[in-house]
Amino acid sequence: MKPKRLALFLGLLALLLGGKQAQGQVVRYQNAGNPKLWTATEVDTSRQVMNRRFRAAGLAFEVVVGQTLTRSDTVIHEYTLVGSRTPAAWQARQQGLDGFIGQLLPAFTLPDLQGKLVDSHRLLGKPVVLNMWFTTCGPCIAEMPTLNRIQREKASTQIVFLALTFERAQRVRAFLQKHSFTYRQVVGAQQYCAQFVTGYPVTFFVGRDGRIKKVLGGLAGDVDSATPTLPSIDEKAFYAALKQIE
Repeated sequence: MKPKRLALFLGLLALLLGGKQAQGQVVRYQNAGNPKLWTATEVDTSRQVMNRRFRAAGLAFEVVVGQTLTRSDTVIHEYTLVGSRTPAAWQARQQGLDGFIGQLLPAFTLPDLQGKLVDSHRLLGKPVVLNMWFTTCGPCIAEMPTLNRIQREKASTQIVFLALTFERAQRVRAFLQKHSFTYRQVVGAQQYCAQFVTGYPVTFFVGRDGRIKKVLGGLAGDVDSATPTLPSIDEKAFYAALKQIE
C-alpha cells in the first residue's frame, strides 16, 4: 500500500475505532482552500457524491492525502479527490467534447470574484481560453502553474483567459489564498458547466467569431504517480490550439 493511501487508511481506522489516535489526538481532514475540518465519514461521503455525479462518464474518484499537520489535540490531513478513467471512457469523453468544435460557445452571463458580470456576448471579436475546474481537483491544481505561465507569455495579445467553476465565490477565494491561478475567475457556473463537462479540467479555445475551435483535457502536471488521473495533453497541443484562435 502506498504511503499516502496508508496514512489515510490509518486515519480512517483510528476514527472508526474510537475517533482518536493513541495520544488522544482527533483525526480530521482538510481539502485545499477550505478552512473547514472534515471527519473521515464526511470525506468519504463527498467521494461517493462525486462518484455518483460522474459515474456515467466512467470517472471514479479516490481520496489522496498530502501534507499532515500535527497539533496537540488534532491531526489534520490535507486531501484532494482525484479522478481516474479507463482509456475507453476517456476516448468516449474526448469524442463527446470534440462534438462541440465548430459550434458557437453557449452564451452566459455570470459573476466574477468581484461580483462583476462577465457577458459572453461582449467577448465576440476576441479569442478566448475558457478553463473549467474546481478546488479539490488534483489535475486542475497540477496544471495551474503552466496555465499561469502561458497567460503571462500571451499578455501582449488580445486573448481573454477565463476560469469557470461550479463552486461559490467564498470557496474559490479561500483556495486562491494558498494557490495561484491568475485567470479571471467566473464562479457559480453549475448549470453552465453541466451542459458539456463530464470531467475536469477541460479547456475550450474559442475564436473571435465565438465558435469553439478546440477542446483539450488537462495539461501534464505534478500529480502523484500513485494516483492515475485523466490522460494529460502536452504543452505543444495547447500552443497549437492557441494558434487556431489568435
